Amino acid sequence: MRPMVQLKSMVTERCGGHITLLFSIWKDAHLARSQGSRGAGINVADGVEATVEYIASNLPETERKLSSGSQLDIPAGPVADGELFIEVLGMDGAELPHSGQIYIDLVEELRIARLLKREDSYRIEIKLELPTSQGFGMSAAGLVAVARAFRTLSKKGTDEQFLRLAHRVERMHGSGLGDVLGISAQGVELRLEPGAPGAGGKVVSFTTHQPLLLVWRPDESRHTSTYIDDEGWQRSISKAGERSVSRLRLKEWNFERWADLMLESRNFAEASGLLNEEVRKDLLSKVQKEILRLDLQARLNVRLCMLGVSVSILPRRLEEPLLEQEMDDIADALRAIGLGVRKTTIR
Repeated sequence: MRPMVQLKSMVTERCGGHITLLFSIWKDAHLARSQGSRGAGINVADGVEATVEYIASNLPETERKLSSGSQLDIPAGPVADGELFIEVLGMDGAELPHSGQIYIDLVEELRIARLLKREDSYRIEIKLELPTSQGFGMSAAGLVAVARAFRTLSKKGTDEQFLRLAHRVERMHGSGLGDVLGISAQGVELRLEPGAPGAGGKVVSFTTHQPLLLVWRPDESRHTSTYIDDEGWQRSISKAGERSVSRLRLKEWNFERWADLMLESRNFAEASGLLNEEVRKDLLSKVQKEILRLDLQARLNVRLCMLGVSVSILPRRLEEPLLEQEMDDIADALRAIGLGVRKTTIR
């Protein structure tokens, strides 16, 4: 009898990054799915591309044959967990060491939920288009991209189930609060209640396709847990964030609220104390200086991305998008003074 040949399957999914402009911290709930943040932010096109490839099953051939019929679904003895081969590539194409654990934990959660078979082996490749720990939501985007690739591959469950587990792993690692919920909405979003999508988290959004620039200091980074696990930062951030959210949620969330979001994101940066950190203040000053030199200050807003050492350069009015030449001029000027710059769009 010829041996059974298992055909390989491969799926690639993309997920854009998420930028929080203001937020409050809700992380004390017992269940990870209930933790998160209220806040507001934007989803961007650039983010993460994830490829998941099924390799093989550790089930003995005889059991694989039987389980495809109706006589036996339970292995006769213990079966080893399938192997995981994970490669995470940074935006420069270089491998990022010690970055795979978050994806190992996601696979374990999917196995526990029986959305993946424990005995199956996979190869996972993650390509990042933006830097990590700069407020661009790369951990959440990576988890969502990998989770959705597994859903397509397995043909099991709902999108919300996979997003809830991505949110859970994000909270396990302290690498984000509301990014997964924000990503689930797309566009320009307002997170009304903390939690995972479909498990308490409530979010509204509107769509606009606007070009923007993301700018960061390559020699600096900030991990979210540095702030959300510090009692002093928790108090100042949450107090400022709740005030802003309470004002933003008073009216319908739509295209016309852009000016309100720009105002509240500036208020939040100041009231929370995050703008007072010297490294952020210095970055903002350098960016504003170049924009003034180019005489473009009337066309745009510069806002901090939470919680990195980074800013987003956004149109002041959505009906007057930034022009390609304006973005190129700003990007060239900022790169010339040693800053990282990426052109992208709100998606």
